Amino acid sequence: MKQIYQYLIFILFFAVCSTTQTPINLSSLSETVGSTTNKIEINSSNWTEFLGKSNQGNFVALRVDESISDDRVLVVFDIESLEEGIEDGGRVMNPLDRNVIDKMASLGILPISDTVIALQKNLDPSKFTTSFNVQGDFHNSDITKIDFTEYFTQYTSGLLPSFFIESSKNNIFMIGGKGNIVKMNINDGSVAELNSNLSEIIESQEYSSTVNGSDYSSRMGIRDTVIDTRNNFLLVTAIKKDEKENCFTLGVLSADMSNDYLSFSWTFEINHCEENFNSHQVGGRIQPFKEGYLLTVGDFKLPEDFGYETTEDSHLSKILLIDRNWNATIFSSGHRNPQGLAIHNETIFSSEHGPFGGDEVNIIEEGKNYGWPSSAYGFTYGLENIYELDHDPVFQEPIYFFTPSIGISEIAFYNQDEFPRWNDFLMVSSLKNMTLYTVKLDASQRSVIHVGELYIGERIRDFTIAVNGELFLAGDLGSLIIINRTDQDIP
Repeated sequence: MKQIYQYLIFILFFAVCSTTQTPINLSSLSETVGSTTNKIEINSSNWTEFLGKSNQGNFVALRVDESISDDRVLVVFDIESLEEGIEDGGRVMNPLDRNVIDKMASLGILPISDTVIALQKNLDPSKFTTSFNVQGDFHNSDITKIDFTEYFTQYTSGLLPSFFIESSKNNIFMIGGKGNIVKMNINDGSVAELNSNLSEIIESQEYSSTVNGSDYSSRMGIRDTVIDTRNNFLLVTAIKKDEKENCFTLGVLSADMSNDYLSFSWTFEINHCEENFNSHQVGGRIQPFKEGYLLTVGDFKLPEDFGYETTEDSHLSKILLIDRNWNATIFSSGHRNPQGLAIHNETIFSSEHGPFGGDEVNIIEEGKNYGWPSSAYGFTYGLENIYELDHDPVFQEPIYFFTPSIGISEIAFYNQDEFPRWNDFLMVSSLKNMTLYTVKLDASQRSVIHVGELYIGERIRDFTIAVNGELFLAGDLGSLIIINRTDQDIP
């Protein structure tokens, strides 16, 4: 009886072991030889080009006979099935072939990047949507949107920016338009809300503004964020109330990031204050520069709404140079609403909203005037042609402008390994056009010779380049948007 029992255990053990499937990975493929649909042999490391990733593990797709699969596509996740498929005449397919993606969709299987796999360790996979192999100019990308409306409002509710975004080491920081702060680790998707007094400060401003019968109070809040790595400060620009004068201005808040509790305090405010104005047109981008900062300031739309002329000594319509003691001097003038700021090889670039048309990219030089409100490559919102299209010689011309307007927003230069052919490109994001533009400059870095497009499908308020070289975008519908290079991109 004991011998029979041992024999049955052996048989069961053998049966289990013999049906164990070997997951597909590069090492397990090393002894497998196949060929593509155009009869190119695949072996050894060549498999990397045909190895797909999905939420169910690595896979290989085969073009097979209709007797095996009606749609002639077979998706396999283990070596045994792969070898059997090859023996039956299956040819290896590109994992991002449209037929493969359609097949996987019908099976409820999602192709997925390493970054997304890592993030789904701690984030709900149902919050992820991915567009695969989106065509760009020199790279194709996967674009993944993660729903963060649990933490942030949508722009469509009150026209307040959903959130701004920064990166530091392996962390992404998202700062909501009303001041809540969320930190996400890109290695595992762990999320934590940071303790701070920022929301309390923003709430205490008691925003109110009415222009031509329109209430702008719900649109007032945070305008930009930046991490100053020199001092380990998180800086936030926001609309600030002057209690004494009962008006609003643009200010800068800062907090030491080395503390568990982020205690923000006002460190600067511009020298102009208004009771009622268009809060979307205050600028507010800030970047570390030399020992201090550069801060963009819009014109509050006062020339267009009220016929107000900004003076030379007013901070309105200027880019300011702020020293380490928070003293400001005017660096450049003639700006309508500068929405992006980047410093590349000591050259300063800024993006700027035009009126109805004429969104600009400018190289900013100290002491120069950029023409607003006299010159612009656009029209009034009533379609009146009152601006000088060719700038007067005393004004600086943009190096590029978009007409019709794209709703230009943040800009940054790319220099990472994820997208090697975009190195030294200026990345330009847009709100209205929901597109990321890839801008190539000539050798002098002063003339634009190419503009490519990568359609995102959501208003892009802000973006950052993560330590892994991938782009993380702040979508205005409360989406964290990730752009990674597709597995089957041009080598």
